[in-house]
Amino acid sequence: MRVIVTGLHVTDTHRAYDFYTEVLGFRDVLVVPDKELYILGPSTGWEQGCQINLEPIPDELTRRYCEHQLREGLTALMLGVPDAETEYRRLKELGGLVFREELTKDAIGLHFQVEDTVGNILSIHTA
Repeated sequence: MRVIVTGLHVTDTHRAYDFYTEVLGFRDVLVVPDKELYILGPSTGWEQGCQINLEPIPDELTRRYCEHQLREGLTALMLGVPDAETEYRRLKELGGLVFREELTKDAIGLHFQVEDTVGNILSIHTA
């Protein structure tokens, strides 16, 4: 059994789409902007991993939950890259991003945390 698609609540689906495609390199799987439907796949192809459904925040309870996760520094999504150090330096060079944890090597390997600009903390790992 494996995960095919996971949902990620975002404060702005259009801005999230730009971040996940232009900054992180995800590819379109199904995009219907007027319906706020954005399903993205890994840059290496859909068969290489889980797809992400960028979901609008539908109600007050969900909004409060998402704000709590961000405030408490809880990771919303873990992503794997071939080399976390290279990805870390690439994102640092872009400027304007908020890093919650700098590049770190510990028991779970080489990783860092960055905000996605739409209400989530991403943990990016060498995988």
